[in-house]
Amino acid sequence: MGILRYKSTIPNDKPEWLLRLQLAISNIYSLRGIEDTEEEWQKLKDFVDWFVHKLYIRKDITVRSEIGTDLISEDGQRQLLIKRNGKLIQTYYIQK
Repeated sequence: MGILRYKSTIPNDKPEWLLRLQLAISNIYSLRGIEDTEEEWQKLKDFVDWFVHKLYIRKDITVRSEIGTDLISEDGQRQLLIKRNGKLIQTYYIQK
């Protein structure tokens, strides 16, 4: 079991929706950790997709972009990519 980490392409001046998403992911995965299995990664992707959908519906903050996620496996390491309007803004990975 490893520690879930992220890299952001926009380290400063992040939109509020992204900060809320980071906090929600941190609250869930900092307590229980994450295993590097396809099922765990799919659960993370499903959670992110659900959370973004909830932000669109609630309209408590404005999300004017199209937010999407992709799971990739590169050099044996899985990653979750969060994209805004098709452009990568954040990557989640497991630090072992």
